[in-house]
Amino acid sequence: MLFNTQGFALFFAIILACYWLLFKWRHLQNLVLLGGSMYFYAQLHYSFPIYLSAIIIASYLFAALIDKTDNQVQRKTLLVIGLCIISAGLVYTKYSGLFFNGVKGLEQWQASVLHILTPVGISFYTFSTLGYITDVYRRKISAEKNLLTYATYISFFPHLLSGPIPSAATILPQFSKKATVSLSYIDESIGEIVWGLFKKMVVADNISLAVSFCFSQYQDLNGSTLFIGVMLFGIQLYADFSGYSSIARGLAGLLGIELIQNFRLPFSSKSVTEYWRRWHISLTNWFYEYIYNPLVVTFRHLDRWSIVLSLMITFFISGLWHGAGWQFVVWGLLHGVAMVYEALTRKRRKQLSKKVPSFIYNVCSNIFVLLFLGFSWVFFRAASVGDAIHILSRIFSTSILSSPTQYVAKYITWCLPLIAIEWIQRNGEYSMDMQQWRIPERITGNTMSPQRAVWINYSIKVCLYLLVCIGIYLFYKKQDAAEYYYFKF
Repeated sequence: MLFNTQGFALFFAIILACYWLLFKWRHLQNLVLLGGSMYFYAQLHYSFPIYLSAIIIASYLFAALIDKTDNQVQRKTLLVIGLCIISAGLVYTKYSGLFFNGVKGLEQWQASVLHILTPVGISFYTFSTLGYITDVYRRKISAEKNLLTYATYISFFPHLLSGPIPSAATILPQFSKKATVSLSYIDESIGEIVWGLFKKMVVADNISLAVSFCFSQYQDLNGSTLFIGVMLFGIQLYADFSGYSSIARGLAGLLGIELIQNFRLPFSSKSVTEYWRRWHISLTNWFYEYIYNPLVVTFRHLDRWSIVLSLMITFFISGLWHGAGWQFVVWGLLHGVAMVYEALTRKRRKQLSKKVPSFIYNVCSNIFVLLFLGFSWVFFRAASVGDAIHILSRIFSTSILSSPTQYVAKYITWCLPLIAIEWIQRNGEYSMDMQQWRIPERITGNTMSPQRAVWINYSIKVCLYLLVCIGIYLFYKKQDAAEYYYFKF
């Protein structure tokens, strides 16, 4: 059951109605959310809620045990055992193929088992539970005593399949306190949902046709066509994943739960470091908190080499997280090298920025980052390292000077409304935010009452939302609903 389907719209309407009818009873509201989330997850496969429930119970019990004891040795032992047990399912279902591949007699058996047992979104809720028990171990938070509250937090269907990865310190308490929602928050949530659907159904799904064509037929295409295809893939990936995150944030908002904003104009970044502060922010925060920082502490005796090793290991793990293939490892290591370079040359680049006009420096830096991202996306999207090298060899050939295939080039037009609106609205709270424009004040000056100005703003927003919805209806890819790309991870 995907967010961009009629079945999900009906499901959410029922959940929303039941949820707010029980606004006086927080536990009953959580029961509605938990039941709805398990039903939602079971639509993908009947066995998925069983695995999710096992992860929830295991992490709940280990966190409770860790919280109860003051003996540091016991706490650390429980933490290590808990982390191993909780992550075992993720390691097996995602990475056993790497170990069994080529082993006679095991390959076919392993493939058939994985086909049944690989739950969608396993990485996201596994990371949530690992972060939770680690925070309890660090005494950053106390273990949640109410199993219903904790289960609702982990299984919450808006972020269940593809994030954002919820922080226990900020999100979990919201499932304990009374749920409230204001008119402005409803407006923002609807805006997030509408714009997220536009990014997914109009931009990402249409561009995916050209991207699939380029990566499947790369042997017959020239360098300029493949270059456009690679850059279109970056836009597709952003529109698809940020679209999911926007919808998830909007759905949660209508239920009185505030999720993190997962993307902040990543393609405007002036460095790869800045890019990772703007792209998939919840995952970046998770890796920084639970992988990078502990590694820096472990290697602190190596001085600046601690940063180098920590960054390379972190991005090696990040590459593996995205997929059990060597092309993902190469992608992760490329970003690790770029981050190491920027960390070691920070002072020199800062001095250079003072000698060059800021506009020129920023534009050149941004172009360099986009080209680097395009280079790395080839490995992210290609079926293998070999395919990625072949694609790059065709891009870095004289055929890059040839005219691109018209079929691929025409899909650039689908990117324009996304880029234009998100850039124009870069200072807003969200892409459909009109508050910053102060339209009533511009029309009438300060003579209008605040109440009337508010309602005029809402009327304008309703019209804008309707226009976007009409655009979705007219231009969405008229095929079966396409799955979100990040469901693979």
